Amino acid sequence: MIFSNEKAFRGLLGNPTANRWGLHIARILLSDLILFLRRAPLSWLAFKHYRAFAKNGIVIIENFADANALPAIYQEVQTALNTQAITPDSGVVGFGQKHLHAHGFDRYDGSSLNRLVEIDQYPQLKALFSSSKMHKLTLALFGMLNRKQYYVYELKHGDHAKNHDKQKDTHKDTFHSTYKLWYFVEDVTLEAGPFEYAYQSNRSTWKRIKWEYQMSCAASRAQGHPNRGGAFRISQQDLAQIAQPLTKVLVKANSLVIADTRGFHRRGEAPSGSSRISVYANFRPLAFLPFLH
Repeated sequence: MIFSNEKAFRGLLGNPTANRWGLHIARILLSDLILFLRRAPLSWLAFKHYRAFAKNGIVIIENFADANALPAIYQEVQTALNTQAITPDSGVVGFGQKHLHAHGFDRYDGSSLNRLVEIDQYPQLKALFSSSKMHKLTLALFGMLNRKQYYVYELKHGDHAKNHDKQKDTHKDTFHSTYKLWYFVEDVTLEAGPFEYAYQSNRSTWKRIKWEYQMSCAASRAQGHPNRGGAFRISQQDLAQIAQPLTKVLVKANSLVIADTRGFHRRGEAPSGSSRISVYANFRPLAFLPFLH
């Protein structure tokens, strides 16, 4: 369990004494070392982006696809999103179950709909995300092979006041570096509820380590602690003490955004019924495996 990707504070990982002695911190620091060993030898493949990503936890690559391919890419994205009827909102609180359809699934986070459709049947999208450029990025930035499933992804915002979307709380995903990417086929505006990220909060600074230690001790002491699941939420007051403020990631169409989701982030606020459309993938490396995988 210690040398797994498990993040929840249960079993040995939730032992109060072990966390007082620094178990959670030891896992963070060891995973940092493993990450360096895994991706540093490959960083030359996209060194400019690697350097920015390691420093800031986020990188934005504009004009990612060839301009001549954009109309076909956009059309494939729209086709993918219109192949199935949307699953109705059942009002489930928190993170809902996946509702499978022919080539993907719908899932609600509170009142927010996540619609995901696999890109495998769309030749322009598949070519873009299986390109040598994409392979070089995953190797250099993640130390991982480009073998994850990519999805056309529509986030449709619901009524946050009626059914809270926990993804709109500022949080980190887990104790080690994991990665999400979005390729946007439309401009991302404030009305779309842009992704928000605290630049450089991916780094294990002294202030961050102290905060992680305090949170791990608190989460392991109380069975009902809200951070016991390991995806720590953080107040704006605490964030101001240990990291930069959140930045709204407003980008132009044809931009690729890649984020280390150990850094603090959240889904931005937006009017009910508005949406944000992208191509999306989620990379979760094995925290303690130093070899390419």
